[in-house]
Amino acid sequence: MASTNGGTYDCKPRYESMASANSLFHASTAVAGVAPGTALSTTPPMVLWNPPASGKMAAIVRVRITYLSGTLGAGSVVYARADQITVPSGGTELVPISGALQALSGTIRAFQGSTLTNTPIIVAPAFTLTAAPSISPGQDEIAGELCILPGQAFAIQAIAAAGTTPLVLIGASWFEDVYS
Repeated sequence: MASTNGGTYDCKPRYESMASANSLFHASTAVAGVAPGTALSTTPPMVLWNPPASGKMAAIVRVRITYLSGTLGAGSVVYARADQITVPSGGTELVPISGALQALSGTIRAFQGSTLTNTPIIVAPAFTLTAAPSISPGQDEIAGELCILPGQAFAIQAIAAAGTTPLVLIGASWFEDVYS
């Protein structure tokens, strides 16, 4: 099979079909960064929310986190979930970008520092924070193992020591599909 630049390849790039179909989306916290948090709370640093009447599900593809500034407190960044019937309040709504690099929002909404109606419940640990500062491994390919169903919120936040004005960037990628 030939590529458009004259070379050859054996298969399509892994996520190209989802991206070109505008079913793959990405969101990131603001460039100024966000404190990773110290405990599960109703105000996680980043949340993906699926409205209850959406008719869609979101399969989490990848989560990334990177150190920005300050001193991190040692601990873990975890994934958590909460039932969330209403739009998270306060904070900042983030603008998802499609995998085709268009400012085309899907169904899932992303938030930074918004308040949920319930404290999320831990699903899995994801990243290790050290005071060095270091975040390990930096990205996690979830590959659809976790899905956000209608009326649910997916939170990314730390359970860690406070540190000194720690700031990180958090990004998430997800695939939207019909929920049946």
